[in-house]
Amino acid sequence: MERNLVNYTIKQMPEDDRPQEKLIKYGPEILSNAELVALIIRTGSKKGDTAIDIARNMFTSLKSENDRDGLNALKNATLKDLTKVEGIGEAKAAMILAAVQLGVRLSQSQYDTKMRITSPSIAANYVMSEMSSLKSEHFRIMTLNTKKEINYIREISKGIINMTIVHPREVFRAAIEDNAHSIILLHNHPTGDPTPSDEDIRLTNKLMDSAEILGIEIVDHIIIGNNKYYSFLEKGLI
Repeated sequence: MERNLVNYTIKQMPEDDRPQEKLIKYGPEILSNAELVALIIRTGSKKGDTAIDIARNMFTSLKSENDRDGLNALKNATLKDLTKVEGIGEAKAAMILAAVQLGVRLSQSQYDTKMRITSPSIAANYVMSEMSSLKSEHFRIMTLNTKKEINYIREISKGIINMTIVHPREVFRAAIEDNAHSIILLHNHPTGDPTPSDEDIRLTNKLMDSAEILGIEIVDHIIIGNNKYYSFLEKGLI
């Protein structure tokens, strides 16, 4: 006869090990990444894994050489990525993706504060957390007003792991739509090394020529690597 299996819940764990009780007593900062995810998905699997076990397996599945705990990869995980993990179906995956997206929107809500960009490091750190974890190359622009305050971050193109195709018309169309006084070029190197390639330098020079004609200043071109950046302005290339 087939055994009647039921989901193993966090409530069946010893009280001192339950994430919810720990959070209530000590605050959310005390919880591990797996425990935080466990509170989102709530239930375990039919084979007996707890929600914490499933969360740990998820992070193990997502982690890579440059992302040892899988947390950065979670920001770019898809429904398909998550449902590959045993114990995570579409419902649990949807809960996780919703929580991640809320975190992304919370971090981006500071765009409304009109942060002023006074140095390459401020611009780089503004996008570092998100762009350093991207798995493929993305090219974006940061549009600025006359006070060098951020209007928007605009994605121009998305490529494969080590290249993306950028057309000047797309760059400056976005800048004009935002009524930008100036822009900062942004892209990431998924390899983790932000050193510009010959193509990066050629593209920058090409865009600088277009910017001069259109009267839109290119303040800098910043390449994001693995928690480090390369600024064309700092290196005297702009």
